[in-house]
Amino acid sequence: MLSHVERYEVVTPRRLQGRQKRSLQDNQLYPDTIQYQLAIEGRNHTMNLEKNRNLIGKGYTETHYLEDGKRVTTSPNEEHCYYQGHIEGMKDSSVSVGICSGISGYVRAQKQVYLIEPLGQSEDGGHAVYRPEDLKTINSSSNTPPLYDQDQAQDPRLSSLFRSRSWETKPIAGPQKFVELFVVVDNTEYKLYGSKTKSRVLGAINHVDKLYRALNIRVMLVGLEIWTYRDYMDVDTKSETALDHFLLWRQADLLKRIKHDNAQFLTGKDFDGDTVGLANKFAMCTGNSGGVNQDHHDNPIGLASTIAHEMGHNFGLSHDAEGCMCGPSYSSGNCVMAEKLRTGNQAFPEFFSGCSVEQLAEFMARAQPSCLSRPSSITNIAAGPSCGNNLLDPGEECDCGPVEECQNPCCDASTCRLTEGSQCAQGECCNNCQLKPAGGVCRKSASDCDLPEYCTGESEQCPEDSFEMNGKPCYDQAQGYCSNGQCPTHQQHCWRLDQSWIRCVFQSDKRGIEGANCGRDKFSYIPCTAPNLKCGSMFCEGGGESISGKRADFRLFGLVCKLAVDDDKTRNIDMVPKGTKCGPNKVCLDNRCVDMSVYGKKEDCSKKCNNNGVCNHKNECHCNPGWAPPYCDLQYADLPQVQIGIIAGVCAALSILLTITAVTTGLMKVHSAPDKLNPMFQDGSVEDRPQISAPTFMASTATQAYASLVVTVTPSRAAPQPPKKLSPVSPTAQTEPAKLLPPSLPPLSKPQLNAAKPAPPPVPPVKPSPLPAARVKPSPPPLPPAKPQTFRLT
Repeated sequence: MLSHVERYEVVTPRRLQGRQKRSLQDNQLYPDTIQYQLAIEGRNHTMNLEKNRNLIGKGYTETHYLEDGKRVTTSPNEEHCYYQGHIEGMKDSSVSVGICSGISGYVRAQKQVYLIEPLGQSEDGGHAVYRPEDLKTINSSSNTPPLYDQDQAQDPRLSSLFRSRSWETKPIAGPQKFVELFVVVDNTEYKLYGSKTKSRVLGAINHVDKLYRALNIRVMLVGLEIWTYRDYMDVDTKSETALDHFLLWRQADLLKRIKHDNAQFLTGKDFDGDTVGLANKFAMCTGNSGGVNQDHHDNPIGLASTIAHEMGHNFGLSHDAEGCMCGPSYSSGNCVMAEKLRTGNQAFPEFFSGCSVEQLAEFMARAQPSCLSRPSSITNIAAGPSCGNNLLDPGEECDCGPVEECQNPCCDASTCRLTEGSQCAQGECCNNCQLKPAGGVCRKSASDCDLPEYCTGESEQCPEDSFEMNGKPCYDQAQGYCSNGQCPTHQQHCWRLDQSWIRCVFQSDKRGIEGANCGRDKFSYIPCTAPNLKCGSMFCEGGGESISGKRADFRLFGLVCKLAVDDDKTRNIDMVPKGTKCGPNKVCLDNRCVDMSVYGKKEDCSKKCNNNGVCNHKNECHCNPGWAPPYCDLQYADLPQVQIGIIAGVCAALSILLTITAVTTGLMKVHSAPDKLNPMFQDGSVEDRPQISAPTFMASTATQAYASLVVTVTPSRAAPQPPKKLSPVSPTAQTEPAKLLPPSLPPLSKPQLNAAKPAPPPVPPVKPSPLPAARVKPSPPPLPPAKPQTFRLT
């Protein structure tokens, strides 16, 4: 019997034989693809499942602690049992399950969500299938209805910009993005689930990945740490304090040990009020990229919903405003970023709304997070190549998925070979199974500093993306110079910080203090000399908030100038970008205005490229349609086949080398600045200047999505009882003493805005909409920089 479910249907799944596909390596326990047949509400369904090869990243580690505090870290060769898929023949269906000891997870069929879990320990035994509304209500100490971290204010500009009638979760444009996720589990959670803790986490992250997959984003686990005997930070029941402590611990400890893009903290404690989660907004790929999540539901899919929501805030997503819809039923309550956590189906959101899709696209364009590129080890994540997994593995000519799903006439799904007469199966230069002729555009020029790419007639893939030569004038030949495909200008950077901002003056940079300088040395901030004034701190004017969620306002020559304030000093969003024009034939480099000769001597490309091409950003020939590199002196049609293969191989090798170099360079350039209080924002530290006022923090007069937000959700059940016996994690190889932080850490600097911080009012269970009013309490006078705004999940 299931004590947490009011009613359920008992079914017995049947594994279909002869449909399984295993990896080319034959030592794996669970097949790459598998099918089950089961009856749901009297109708037989076939689940087509594929192992989630992106769930576990290469280099994945597991960490636990011994009773004496020693840390034990292992790198298991992970053979997992978590799958994603769909119901055969049913559009908009979705499945994310684990098959480790029976089948457990999430099924969406015919616009209805079902949860499945085994009644025993095997897949051929009885299973319970039920609707979410059949779950028993979770008890709560609060009478407030459950909420998803409610925004106390919503920027009217954002709510109107992102409101959309569309329900479709469309993938973001461009290459697929990958979030390398690290999960930390506190001691309370471990005491609740013991040896089942790991499987609970993996099941939850498998579903998080399924939700983000529709956005062209994959979430892959690179590390799991379980605090088996005690906590290594103060896990406060105030979610805001818990988030502060976790981010401090992450920066002081975790980031130094394990490379990752985002960290999520899971606790078995009950946060005060109705809160079940909290996260910083616009924080992805920064030192504050993370969130805290209360495991508030018996089913791990409930935990997955919380993690997906909080990670959404890290991606810059606000709560869905009125009119934001998702799913074929045009609902607003079952969206991932809905502000209210409801019961029934809506406790397990199914889609991102069209509003969230637009906000994500804007975040990617403005923030340009650099950590989400394809990991170099992605092809080695699972147990080797497997025909039928929709991934082009080594040795395959094509891969269109399982035989029963493949609809590509160019590919034989049973062998992953091209069908007879086919030259290609996919790619920008493949049309009706035939290679497009040389010279056709396969990637249009995206900007003044981008070059178009053309099909070669010999490959189905479009050539590597190339850019105009660095230093070429762009934007009306006057506003800027091309720099690695971008045309950085002061105005463009202000737009990235906020679409309503425009460039302000630079005179404050002469002061050489934090927030107004041309960089820093080992001892202090460097004042900007007159030639370098346009290469220091970036000042803008306008009415909105910065992408970091915080800003400093101050008067300068009668203008109110704004400075983006960011706790993560590695992003340098408050500085003029490298390559920005700072004078005739001059660009900014390391906060200095230098001659464009830093890009190297300009070659006579018309001669080097035989008048059949131009030089690109690597000073290599980018040939006109039909002409072949490296010197554009031969046409593809005149090349022998062997030479074409050599050219293609060289181009591929150069592409890989360029990617490795770019990643390495990017990592080398990341550095941190000391985490000091900002003297620019302290009354006593500002020198008296007749033209410049002391900076003050300003709060927008309009309700806005960037203000500090507080939201709460009521737990809907009592916490599970601890097991009689804990199953300790087996210690292995690598041990080291743990760094135990003080039992209570000081909270991060609080938001020091002139406006009062809203407190969550009691809210009746209604459709998500911005609150008309909120109770507030007076805030303290302006202090050092505000911390990033946070969102509570309740």
